Amino acid sequence: MMKPEIIMTIDLQVVSTPDISITNDVINPRWARESLSSVLSGASFLVTDRSSVSLAGVLSFIYGLIDKGLPGYDVWLFLGNSAWQPDTRIVRYRKLWGALKFRGGEILGGSDLQESAVEACEKLKFFGALRLSGRSIATVIDVIVNERCSYVAATPKNFNIKRILDAGWSGSVAEDFSLCCHVCEESGLLFKQIGEFDDREWGFISIGSPEAMEKLLS
Repeated sequence: MMKPEIIMTIDLQVVSTPDISITNDVINPRWARESLSSVLSGASFLVTDRSSVSLAGVLSFIYGLIDKGLPGYDVWLFLGNSAWQPDTRIVRYRKLWGALKFRGGEILGGSDLQESAVEACEKLKFFGALRLSGRSIATVIDVIVNERCSYVAATPKNFNIKRILDAGWSGSVAEDFSLCCHVCEESGLLFKQIGEFDDREWGFISIGSPEAMEKLLS
């Protein structure tokens, strides 16, 4: 069984835990203790240098781990609206990715752009996915930092992205039990950027099955 450990302690500190339902130094969502029917593992990838360059370095490190330990996996950006949007013609025209571009967001090297709309009470939320490449890292960081309702995921090739988009998510790991389960039950890994302006450390946390996490960190 994978044991909690610090993998490296120079600029980037990686800490793992074999079971997030047990109190640990990585992540402790309440649903992990109350609702999980199977064990999920966690890991954190943190730096103390608060800059976009250092955060891009963390994501680049993670991307390299995925490429090495999980060959054949795709790396995705999951992005959504954190607030309900008015059901207007311009909102429907721009949708998610058009609105991001209008705000100045641009991600290089991405492919297989997808999105779905969730409707309620005459309002809309859009949720989308973009497959990332190594070229995407530098430009996707600003989007991840600025857009609270975002995740990075590593999934097998046959993963059902539409199922994720149709369900949506909040952007908070504490609330996104369904998203975590959908990704992890298909042997995927979910990554969330953490760290606010006054935090000492920032980087990414990850949740996945013990088998997938062990492959990532081996």
